[in-house]
Amino acid sequence: MAASLNDPSIQARLVRIKLFIFDIDGVLTDGKAYYSSEGLALKAFSMHDGFGFVMARFAGLELGALTGDPTGPSRKRLEKFNITNIKGGHFRKTGYFEEMIEEAGIEADEALYMGDDLFDIPVLRLAGVSVAPADARPQVLDMVDAVTSKGGGEGAVREVIEAIVTAQGKWDQVLAEIENDEKGGR
Repeated sequence: MAASLNDPSIQARLVRIKLFIFDIDGVLTDGKAYYSSEGLALKAFSMHDGFGFVMARFAGLELGALTGDPTGPSRKRLEKFNITNIKGGHFRKTGYFEEMIEEAGIEADEALYMGDDLFDIPVLRLAGVSVAPADARPQVLDMVDAVTSKGGGEGAVREVIEAIVTAQGKWDQVLAEIENDEKGGR
């Protein structure tokens, strides 16, 4: 049975995390794709996750995405937050994961991977900490280290970011950055 992100054993492992890599469909989104009559693909993203990206930047946490489709609305959403470490194009993700940790100059145990479906299992097994959103496939929920309280597309990514920031003792730093950013924006 997977633990919560607040479990002391998980918190102790989050201290080492330097790179948080997540799947997109089913993690950053609810896994649904909407198509207009012209064939335009639309996806819904949580604003909470977007603010989580800002928190990660303030905490110095690197972010990356692995996805079967690294184009379209998903790429546009991530680039809005200056997240350009996006890899994918097929469902064999382990090679992309290995590239990302090599490019970051870290070991696999310093990376957290969050996935929700069967294609994510090989990467979840490689990561130092593996996490799934609450509505992930049962096979994924059975094998990850931790499960969020939120489902995919409902702020699950931010939940992980907040857990990492807290475990690393950077919560006050992030709040100070938010306050300073707010004062600078007036």
